[in-house]
Amino acid sequence: MNTFLRWIVIIVFTVTLAFPALAQNRGVMPGLDKALPNVSIRHVDRIVLGGDIVHYRFDVKVGPGKFDVIRLHRIVREKHPYQPIDTVGGVLLLPGGPNYFEAIFMAPLISKVPAWDQSITVFLAKNKVDVWGMDYSWALVPAAQSDFNFMKSWGVARDAQHAEIALALARAIRGATGQSSDLLDVLGFSYGGAVAYSAAGDETQKPRALRSIRGLISADMPMRFQEQFLRDWSCTWRDADQANLDAGIYSDDSGVFDTQLYDLAISAPDDPSPFFPGLTNYLAIEFVGASTWSLNASPIFWHFVAGYLDENGIPTDLRYTDSRVWRDLVGNVPPHFPMQADWDTDALFCGVDVPFAANLQKIAVPILYVGAAGGFGTYGYYTTTLTASTDITKFTVQFQPDDQRMLDFGHGDLFLAKHADKLVWKPILDWIVAHR
Repeated sequence: MNTFLRWIVIIVFTVTLAFPALAQNRGVMPGLDKALPNVSIRHVDRIVLGGDIVHYRFDVKVGPGKFDVIRLHRIVREKHPYQPIDTVGGVLLLPGGPNYFEAIFMAPLISKVPAWDQSITVFLAKNKVDVWGMDYSWALVPAAQSDFNFMKSWGVARDAQHAEIALALARAIRGATGQSSDLLDVLGFSYGGAVAYSAAGDETQKPRALRSIRGLISADMPMRFQEQFLRDWSCTWRDADQANLDAGIYSDDSGVFDTQLYDLAISAPDDPSPFFPGLTNYLAIEFVGASTWSLNASPIFWHFVAGYLDENGIPTDLRYTDSRVWRDLVGNVPPHFPMQADWDTDALFCGVDVPFAANLQKIAVPILYVGAAGGFGTYGYYTTTLTASTDITKFTVQFQPDDQRMLDFGHGDLFLAKHADKLVWKPILDWIVAHR
């Protein structure tokens, strides 16, 4: 048996033994202690990205249902095939919603514009960090799926449980491949930030021996707002989510719309947009990214990527992210996202006492908050004060005056911008190394 197959067998055996303990004291999903021993790795592949950096993908069955599958990723340097170098530590990256891990954190895999190593995953791996990631189970639901009753209760709590499984697997795999099985940092971007906070909160209810999180990095994601006007805005969206749930709509299919935008922008960029009168298909997809506040009525001019805007708020180009990279991201999003997850985050922002945030005030691990001034920016600082952490670092990337938020560094620019390596990834690396 070669080395690769041998350590896969060791991992599966180790995790099977470990999961009953992991399930104890959860109190979130009845019967989880019985289901976890059935967690299994169903498929593994290994791809050389460039040089000595490789990308592993593990499809992991996490429950009895057809779609109870997550995808675990590992990006790491190797001294020989299947033999990672000694790393300075590990971090699990959780994407937003709806995002694929590879699309937001490994843009060269979906776009020909960036060099192969222009991603936060390769940047960290080059600097001896063992990088892990997870695709949520809803991200793997095929576009053709039409019955979403199974998705009715899928939300932040469920994704946090899966993130904890991913952490346990990552630690087991690290141990089986010659790395330390020490605690890992967790980076959550956007929706992934809520998942990361929830998982960290869950761990406060476990004995220390059963915890996996060393530190928490929230990338432009608050859990609570101090400002009443932002809570009111969020309550409006929560009510809309509730109306959808009451009507039996359990999937937010905005990803399908995004794919349509992308297809038109690529195939007929100069034709009139069927969705945005007065705009071409090319401008329509730029508008969705740079003038996002026009679609979600954001009072803080929240947008995904910053643009150069005319007097009508129509982008003529993007400021920090290459336009083609943005379009390729829009063309590579999961088609379905749970409506319950929409409700969860909007209710969270609204101020509802949601169960998955019940232990926020008990989180005591080191926290790094990374903001984008054109995203949630400094509005995310307040959440850190609601925790028990005594080790809090925070910064926001800002280039424009406060009254020009609509032009400033955007939410997704954190991982897509041309100079994100210097502006965002290097400070994250420095924090990880300082807290190893």
